[in-house]
Amino acid sequence: KSGYFMGSSLSLFDIQLYNLIHFFDDQESVQKALADCSNLKAIHDKVEQTPAIKKWLAERPESKL
Repeated sequence: KSGYFMGSSLSLFDIQLYNLIHFFDDQESVQKALADCSNLKAIHDKVEQTPAIKKWLAERPESKL
């Protein structure tokens, strides 16, 4: 109900879940799979919109990993 996996605030697990989702190269298939998992998709989107994470994603160094 909070929009996070556990508790009422962002946790390391939420961030790890976000990272796991973005670990796979075939993001098109991942996004299709997430479409059937509305709670996981909501957590993903909430983490991505967290101001500090949004800033990091925009400014992070280019990496092959």
